[in-house]
Amino acid sequence: MTHDYKTQLKSNMELYYLKKNWSIRANFEHGKNEILFIIPKSKDIAPLYNNLYQELLQLPEIEHPSERVMISFCHSDGTGYCSKVINPSSQDEIHMALLGQLPSRRITEAELQNLA
Repeated sequence: MTHDYKTQLKSNMELYYLKKNWSIRANFEHGKNEILFIIPKSKDIAPLYNNLYQELLQLPEIEHPSERVMISFCHSDGTGYCSKVINPSSQDEIHMALLGQLPSRRITEAELQNLA
């Protein structure tokens, strides 16, 4: 399955954050639909997470139909993991209505190593 929207979004983000010493990885398999920013431990994730939507407005328009994508942040050891959904699915909206949040996810250092 191709992920044209997510692939272009990841590419746009890589160009936008080119001078940062962050790793940006894609995990589009098994329903994860995730673009993951791996941030050095010395960097605070909270401002990045809180300003995500403002940063996305700075990116070029994407020329493909929108797709659900999870934009996530964590440190290189998996700590500090947090995420936001862009273009939520119907299931995401149901979770938000019933639970007030999306199901939580954690990421391990081993899982990070498997994302190339």
